[in-house]
Amino acid sequence: MKLLGTSAIVLTLGVGAAMAQEACKSYRVAPGDTLLKIAQQAYGNGNYRMIYEANTDRIGSNPNLIEVGSLLRLPCADGTVAEAAPAVVPEATEAAKEAAASDEGPIVLITGNDFPPFTDEGLPGRGVFTQLVETAAFRADAENKVEVKFVNDWDSHLDLLLPVLAFNGSFPWSKPECDQPDSLSEHDKSRCENYLFSDPFYEVVDGFFARKGTGFDSALKYEELLGTRICRPEGYSTAHLDAAGLSEPMVKMYRPDQVRDCFDGLMAGSVDVISIDSMVAADTISTLGLTDQVVENQNLGAVKELYVLVHKNHPRGQETLDLLNAGLREMVSSGEWYDIVSTALQRQMAEKVN
Repeated sequence: MKLLGTSAIVLTLGVGAAMAQEACKSYRVAPGDTLLKIAQQAYGNGNYRMIYEANTDRIGSNPNLIEVGSLLRLPCADGTVAEAAPAVVPEATEAAKEAAASDEGPIVLITGNDFPPFTDEGLPGRGVFTQLVETAAFRADAENKVEVKFVNDWDSHLDLLLPVLAFNGSFPWSKPECDQPDSLSEHDKSRCENYLFSDPFYEVVDGFFARKGTGFDSALKYEELLGTRICRPEGYSTAHLDAAGLSEPMVKMYRPDQVRDCFDGLMAGSVDVISIDSMVAADTISTLGLTDQVVENQNLGAVKELYVLVHKNHPRGQETLDLLNAGLREMVSSGEWYDIVSTALQRQMAEKVN
């Protein structure tokens, strides 16, 4: 993480979560958790099988794959499972609670790196999405200060930092099909249940990328990808994959922290297909010099919108969304939104040509 203050918050929460892993209770999976780690904290030994056997309906066939945000039952030492066990979640620090309750001071939003051209500290304006958000806030109320911080552990945004009200909101995130809960993963259900979304700031294509000549680059139907190894970075919603039937165990899913890891896996032969935003993929392919080797499947993909989101429990959540939505409407009406986006796209194209 880039920010010392934020790192301290995460460290505090991580310790609190680990110590809260007690037998006979439930536990919400946090970033970096494994069943072995949870068992060691709950029982003082590595008996992770007991936890796995009590949660096969939630984990699936592979005990090495546990989804951040999942609520696991931690059996008692004798193997029994307590009824209606209360969920264990990290408590907010007093400083975070006081800051969240106050209607004074800046609105602080978090985003992360490695999401070009939308957010990255190395990009002009720290990315086009960052520019859109900061401009929207200024247009709505120049006196209402909005700050944007970078926290590179994307999963921590929704799983730890926003739930304990450490920040006002986060961007950019897609919105799952919340009106179709039966088709959603537990992580996407949590996003629908616990967060409010701004008006859409940007529309993108979520595509599929493969090496030329593999057949996956020209598949006509999602069914042709069954049994493949699909890479989709952590933090990206899997809603459209789930809806297409491309979820485990029908495919092998890899969720690395960085976008580049997916492309490294593709070139190494450990991944068959990458599912990712087309603009992010195009930027990464160009940067890695893979233009002649990796292509987008033009037959498959889904259009999605990107949002700012806030936790429903944050006392300034609706205020934050109202501010940004008002500024966004003004930007669209005046043409400023199009100016910012077109400038960023022209810059991106020029970099690829050069």
